[in-house]
Amino acid sequence: MIIRRYITKETLKTQLAILFILLMIFFSQKLIRILSNAVDGDIPANLVMPLLLLGVSDMAELILPLSLFLGILITLGRFYSNSEMVAMYACGVKKAIIYQVVILLSIITSVFTISNIVWFGPWSDIQQEQLVEHAKLNPSLAGLLAGQFQRMPQGDSVIYIGNVKNNTIENVFIATTNRSKSQRPTIILANKGQILSDESNNQIIILDNANRYEGTSNIKDFRISNFNHYQGIIKTKELKESDYKKANDVDQISLSELRQLNTPKAQAEYFWRLTLIISAPLMAFLVIPLSAANPRQGRLARVLPAILLYLIYFLLESSIKANAAKGRLDPAFWFFLVNGSYFMLAVIFNIWDSLPMRKLRYKFLPTRFAS
Repeated sequence: MIIRRYITKETLKTQLAILFILLMIFFSQKLIRILSNAVDGDIPANLVMPLLLLGVSDMAELILPLSLFLGILITLGRFYSNSEMVAMYACGVKKAIIYQVVILLSIITSVFTISNIVWFGPWSDIQQEQLVEHAKLNPSLAGLLAGQFQRMPQGDSVIYIGNVKNNTIENVFIATTNRSKSQRPTIILANKGQILSDESNNQIIILDNANRYEGTSNIKDFRISNFNHYQGIIKTKELKESDYKKANDVDQISLSELRQLNTPKAQAEYFWRLTLIISAPLMAFLVIPLSAANPRQGRLARVLPAILLYLIYFLLESSIKANAAKGRLDPAFWFFLVNGSYFMLAVIFNIWDSLPMRKLRYKFLPTRFAS
């Protein structure tokens, strides 16, 4: 049917536009946080884009239901404001078409939401942990920032490189504290050097005309050495599963595994994911009657109440998740209470202007209808 295709096309176009805008906003916020960590030396600069792309799953959890909610609200609100919906009803178009379009878009959005929550979300969280932990175990010397003192992940060395160009480094300063009682602190200075790698992916640093100072200020016993070529090897360490898989990190656990765990954090995360899955069709069903507005009232007549209901819903669910993770309340009870209340609210809103409801309202409130 032409009308069905038209409504679907306009709603989907609006949803995709809103989804793109929200993604750009969340992308910018996450990019700022990642760049801040990279500047502080917490993560290498070459991990900025991988971490940003893997973070899409966290953004999609809330963006997908919101984009569908706003897409339906704005599109149907525009139809009512421009009297298009009145013209459709006058031509015999039934309201059931609106529900068919919303159900179709809800199914599509729910498929992406379920895929993200069940598979992509836990997988991306594990991948992010692997990248960060691997960078900590195997710091890339080529990824060091020029002109900054940076502490190595082991915490026993500080390195400063004045200039970095490809694999060539200049003005190198390396200070190493005593790792054991038998070793003394050392300082290495060099004007120029290179960073290479061998077949085993081990990092090799070669410093030209380097000076090595070994000793402490408490004991006047220093050893000064000069090297035409000073070579150091940083061997690659293998990443173990225990390094990136945390026992208490519920974000990395699948939905089926969460159901079997009885810890407060696991139960809170389980019902939070269920909420994200059903939020798309639930809020889409709720927003249909809220988008109906009188052309004289303007487009904002129903937008603000609808957004307020949406915010209350997710603020309640977020609060339930936070308190349930601390063992303060039962997430199952509050999950059914909040979602059941919103479902009943959506049913009431959708049948409020139906013919049986009008007869019932006229029976109990005849004076209001007469006026």
